[in-house]
Amino acid sequence: MSSKQPKKGDALDVPSPPNTDSNKRKQNKKRKRSATKTTSDGHDTKNNNRTDWSGSAGFPYPVDYNDHFETPQRAYADIYPLLQYCLQKQKKSNNEEAIIYDPYFCTGTAATLMEQTFKSNKDKSPLPSPVRIHHKKADFYVDVKQNKFPQYDILVTNPPYSSNHKERCLDFAVNQLKKNGRPFFLLMPNYVSTKEYWRKITQNIQVVFIAPSTSHPYEYNHPEGTGHEKSPFESVWFCGVSGNEDMKALKDAFLKFHSKHTTSTPIPRWAESLQGLIQVGGVSGEKRKNPRQRKKMRLLAMQKSGAGGATAGPPPSSAQVTNTALSSSVQKKDGKPKKKFDRRKQNSAKKSKKKRLNSGNDR
Repeated sequence: MSSKQPKKGDALDVPSPPNTDSNKRKQNKKRKRSATKTTSDGHDTKNNNRTDWSGSAGFPYPVDYNDHFETPQRAYADIYPLLQYCLQKQKKSNNEEAIIYDPYFCTGTAATLMEQTFKSNKDKSPLPSPVRIHHKKADFYVDVKQNKFPQYDILVTNPPYSSNHKERCLDFAVNQLKKNGRPFFLLMPNYVSTKEYWRKITQNIQVVFIAPSTSHPYEYNHPEGTGHEKSPFESVWFCGVSGNEDMKALKDAFLKFHSKHTTSTPIPRWAESLQGLIQVGGVSGEKRKNPRQRKKMRLLAMQKSGAGGATAGPPPSSAQVTNTALSSSVQKKDGKPKKKFDRRKQNSAKKSKKKRLNSGNDR
């Protein structure tokens, strides 16, 4: 009895490949490649599986739950004298208002906190001109692509930290500074200062880093009240000014204001280079560890801070924690040493098995 031949296009009942480690690795690589695709409007589709949350309703662009953290008011207070200085340099005629642009919208609190900062300083050190804050729920990347963003005077924003938002925002800010002389103030993780893209994009411009005091780092609140009690990393203001700016006058204005008006918290730190930021403790000079190493460090820190695990003395350095984590990773739970995985032996065994199979097929 002859079996029916399948027609072209018919689905064949082919058994799925075995779920081996090599197949899992191939599947993971495919997922990673597909996760980095971008849409026609320039949005990164990576992490889109995490955008379905209650706060995303009404946003005309993809959002990430972990990006929705509000900038604290103290961060705006730290850069207030620099905003004041830049507005004085760009002083408008006939009492015309200046525009501060914040393109990344969360709940609109950013504009409210900035306005409160300006009002609290109105009597003791007012801004040289009226200010209007442009902060709306709009698709920033579409606006840039269609050239519909406002003709602003200063860019002040806290971009999303996921995906490539930091790089794209920085590229836009630097281009606007070079072409139109528009200063920027970007609140980003301190490790951005060590990245190659930061060094390349910010060539030939004057840069200032404003870091909060070591004892009072910036803390962020999520609209739903979730997240860590403390931020897992420190944030720093990345400030871009024109290439021929008088840095001494800018620094003097910054220090004069804070020494006179900042009393509730220590004065924020000032740096004009990566080396300067390292010297004031705004960022570590060590290479940032990969996610797996950082996870091990967090676990070890939690174990030491647990019941009976706390010990007197200073906390261990990152190198000590890493070495401890690596040494403990080669032991089993019962304390017996675990055999180290040898990739060369595994590959050699695979080749031998393949040769035996091929020799069997030739007979």
